[in-house]
Amino acid sequence: MHLGTLSEIPGGGSVAVFVKAGHAVKVVNTPGTQTVDTWCIAADDMTEYLSVEHTRRMLSRLFPRAGDSLYSNRRNVLLKIERDTSGCNHDMLLACCDHWLYAFYGCPRDHRNCRDNFFEALARLNIRPEVVPNPINFWMNVPVENNERIDLHEPASRPGDFLVLRASMDCFVVFSACPMDITPVNGAGGTPRAVHYEEME
Repeated sequence: MHLGTLSEIPGGGSVAVFVKAGHAVKVVNTPGTQTVDTWCIAADDMTEYLSVEHTRRMLSRLFPRAGDSLYSNRRNVLLKIERDTSGCNHDMLLACCDHWLYAFYGCPRDHRNCRDNFFEALARLNIRPEVVPNPINFWMNVPVENNERIDLHEPASRPGDFLVLRASMDCFVVFSACPMDITPVNGAGGTPRAVHYEEME
């Protein structure tokens, strides 16, 4: 059941959403070219969060699929991927972008980045975590070649592809429409674009 209309996350921006256990949030790759860094934190204990390291171990795979559970650092299920229209591999290997990465690329220190977006989105809800876990980078195309090399490719997703994430416990889900404009992870033009989300029952 839908609770409201789609809300926008501006390109390069972020949002944090409280999701009650049993409810869901839908995130839409509106342009089809946008990577969305995603985190989840347990509402009752901020030291429990979605862990890509633990999820890889529990799934025995590098990339999550529709129907998969996403696990916390305590091996509890936080979210389930109820639906995924893209069929893409979603990256669980790379850390989010930060001002140190953009300094490496020669960008100004104030370049927007997903690390700051994580803190900013949660601060709007008066939540101030001390650390930034590694995110799931939905629609980020990072193939593994020859069992060892990773590369950054343009997304293989299409306009309007979406994911439905259902919460197994009360939690906060954070989405960042990645500001990356150097590598091709947001398409050939390197332009971060707006995506949308919807809270659902």
